[in-house]
Amino acid sequence: MKDSQLNVYNLKQMRQLQPESFDFVRFDPNNDCNVHCVYCHNHRSKDAIDTGELRAFLDENVLTIENFQMGCVMEPTLDKRLTDLMLLISRSKGRPKQRFILQTNGIQLHMHDHARMLEAGLNEVSVSIDAADVPTHKALRGGTSITQVGSNLAAFRQACPDVRVVFITTVTRINLAAVRPLVEFGLDLGVTHFVMREVFYRPDSDVVNHARMPELLLEEGEFGRMAAEIHATFGRRAEFDLADNAQLERVNTRMKNDSFR
Repeated sequence: MKDSQLNVYNLKQMRQLQPESFDFVRFDPNNDCNVHCVYCHNHRSKDAIDTGELRAFLDENVLTIENFQMGCVMEPTLDKRLTDLMLLISRSKGRPKQRFILQTNGIQLHMHDHARMLEAGLNEVSVSIDAADVPTHKALRGGTSITQVGSNLAAFRQACPDVRVVFITTVTRINLAAVRPLVEFGLDLGVTHFVMREVFYRPDSDVVNHARMPELLLEEGEFGRMAAEIHATFGRRAEFDLADNAQLERVNTRMKNDSFR
């Protein structure tokens, strides 16, 4: 089964597929974000997926979907249709059989109806977050507020206690020492799963902040030492997925082959 992205760039091509089963669909309903991460390599625009086209994809190109993720490289809470689209997916034959995930930076999580998310079958929220302290987080993710994110997550956990909360972190030289406090911050909020990825850099990108990238890159072995320390300290209290650049490249290649991008 395929692990595919679905977005404004490849929807027309994905619509040409014969009906098939998907292991993972990672869906960006919009093509914009409200945070400016210094390591971001992704183009942005005001384009958005037409609701009718999404419905047609689910009706005509899908047999089954095991896991569906709202938000992949963009911020889905910027889309006012978020819960409408979630309900549309849940009422289609593309309703995910296992995980229905919302991936978000959490800043506007409070602006969407949590009850409708539960009605749609949401069972996981994945939060992109790089540090628990304000200066480090802001140095990497301009336009964000760790205070707002923490408040929003606490409110969400109260409204949706059975929904799993995951932290996704890009590990750079700047936040390497902040990883342990971030895990402690997450555990206090009820986070049960942490995904950590080594920062990558593509020098041919026309988007990324090239002036900042050299100071972000890790030296060989640093990510592995951090991963070993985190496992040793917190391994009995939460789940950890830690991926270095070699592992990330294999995953990215597979997704591109499965989704025309």
